[in-house]
Amino acid sequence: MSSYRITVNGQTFDVEVLSDPRLDQVQVRVDGIPVVVEVIQNPEPQPPAASRADSGHAPRTLSVPERVPPPPRNQDATDRNQLTAPLPGVIIGIGVQAGQTVSVGDELLVIEAMKMNNRIHSPRSGTIGAVLAQVGQQVGHGAPLLTWVD
Repeated sequence: MSSYRITVNGQTFDVEVLSDPRLDQVQVRVDGIPVVVEVIQNPEPQPPAASRADSGHAPRTLSVPERVPPPPRNQDATDRNQLTAPLPGVIIGIGVQAGQTVSVGDELLVIEAMKMNNRIHSPRSGTIGAVLAQVGQQVGHGAPLLTWVD
């Protein structure tokens, strides 16, 4: 698919589009982290057709947050100590085990979705408590993947 370098509010991101950008929700990888973004029609007046690339589609605007966090979760103690699947797919690799210490950005798992390998990186530092997923397991969005001890 396509890759871009974009700047939002002065912060630069490397973005790889993983699914059809004409859809209302598009899977992208932002700085290596899989994210689903909402695509909305541009409410601004459209430029004349002659100045627009002939794509057959109206220009669209990505709704992008200031920072690209892990999927939103409730902030109780259980949720902070659990990593959930950011997208549905099949677990094809697990790079950590219970008791292992990880840092922010370390690769934890790989989920195959839409024939793409999506590397799931640690959103925090800590010690892995339990790995709840298994290689070959089909997981849905939000399925628990692992826990942290601390």
